[in-house]
Amino acid sequence: MPKSMTYNSGSLIYAKGDNADKVFILQNGKVSLVYNDIETGEDVRDQVQPGEFFGVKSALGRYPREENAIAVADSAIMVFTIPEFETMAMSNTRIILKMLKVFSNQLRRIHTKVSSLLETEPVKPDEGLYMLGEKYLKQKRYSHAKYVFSNYLSYYPDSEKEAQAIKSLKIAETSMARSPDANKAKAPAQNAEPKPAPAMEMAAFARFTQYFHTDEIIFCEHEPGNTFFFIQTGKVKIVKNAGDIERTIDILQPSEMFGEMAILESSPRTATAIAVEEVTALEFNAQNFEILLHGNPQIAFRLLRLFSKRIYDSKRRFVILTLPDLQAKIAYAFILLDDTQTTIDKSTNRREFKTTVDDIAQWAGLSINQTRDTMSHFVTQGRIEITSKSIIVKNLNDFVRLVRSRRSHV
Repeated sequence: MPKSMTYNSGSLIYAKGDNADKVFILQNGKVSLVYNDIETGEDVRDQVQPGEFFGVKSALGRYPREENAIAVADSAIMVFTIPEFETMAMSNTRIILKMLKVFSNQLRRIHTKVSSLLETEPVKPDEGLYMLGEKYLKQKRYSHAKYVFSNYLSYYPDSEKEAQAIKSLKIAETSMARSPDANKAKAPAQNAEPKPAPAMEMAAFARFTQYFHTDEIIFCEHEPGNTFFFIQTGKVKIVKNAGDIERTIDILQPSEMFGEMAILESSPRTATAIAVEEVTALEFNAQNFEILLHGNPQIAFRLLRLFSKRIYDSKRRFVILTLPDLQAKIAYAFILLDDTQTTIDKSTNRREFKTTVDDIAQWAGLSINQTRDTMSHFVTQGRIEITSKSIIVKNLNDFVRLVRSRRSHV
C-alpha cells in the first residue's frame, strides 16, 4: 500500500542523481522541483500543485533523478512504489492519458529546441513537405520523392506548387521505372516473408498489422499525423532533415513505439520514419487510440514508460547537439550509456560497456568515421580501450569533467 509521508518545510524529498524507485503525489503543501535547463545549464524551479504527481519519468525509466525535489512548506505526500503506481494507474487510464499529454507537450518543446539548432528558420507544413520532396528528388531517392509528392498533392491539391509537384512526381515515377530494382520496389509489402515471434503479443489487433520494405518511408516530417505504430519486427530509423543534411535521431527496435506525439496533439510530424529493414508494425489511429488504451491498460502504462524514455533520450540528444566538439559529444555518449545501462559494474570509475563504435556514433549523432577517428585519439591518450566485445572507459569522471568544461565555454 502507498504510504502517506509528512515533510517539513525545507526538507529534501529526493536529490538529483538518486536512484529513482518511487513516485510521489502532493496531497497538500508546497513542493519545488529544481533542475538544470537543457539549453542554458542554469537552474530552473517548477512548482508542484496539490494533486499532481512528480518523480514519474525517472522512476518509470529507471534513470537517476534529474532534479532536486524540495518541500518549501510543510507538505503531506503520498509515496508509491513503482508496482503500486502501476496498479493504481492501470485502474484509471484517465490519469495515464493526462500524463501522456503532459509528457507529449514536454517532448514537443524539446523537439522545437532541437529544430532551432538544426534549421535556420521554421517552415509551414506545406512548404516543408514540398522542400523535402525536392530534396529527395535532387538526391535521386526516387521512392522517397514519390511518397512525399504523392502525399503533398493529396494534402494540398490546390497549392501554388501543384503543377511543379505533379511534374516532380512524374520524374520520380519515371526514374523508378527505369531502375534495375524497379520490380523489387513495386512488390507489395504484404508479400514479404513473415517473421516469427512478434515482439508484442497482441493477437486481437492483427487487423492493424502493416508491412514496410527496407528503406520505405513510413511517414515523413511536416505531413499531418493521424496514426502511430508499435514495431513488431524489424528496425525503424527516425530522422530529422535540415536543408541537405539528414540527421538520425534514433533507431527503434521491436516493441518500441513511434508517431505517438501526433496522435496526442493533432499536429504535424516532427520527424521522418524509415524502415531500416523489413518491418512489421501495428498501426493505430486517433479514433481507436483511447479505445485501445481503455481496453488494454497494460499498453497504456507501457506508453507512459516509453514516453519517459523518449523524453530522457531527447534531452540528452539535445545536449549532444549543443556540445562544441567531437570529443565532448562522444564523452557524453558514454555518460548516457552509464546512466541507462543497469548491468554495468559501477564500484569504481572504470566502466566496461558492451557496445560498439557504431552504437557510440548513433548516440553521439556522428558519422562512423568521425567517431572512429575521435575514439582512436582517446585510445592514444589512454582514456579508453577497445576490445572485440566491449569499450572500456578507464575513468568515467574524466569524461564528466571534459563535458562540463566544454559546456561552460559554449
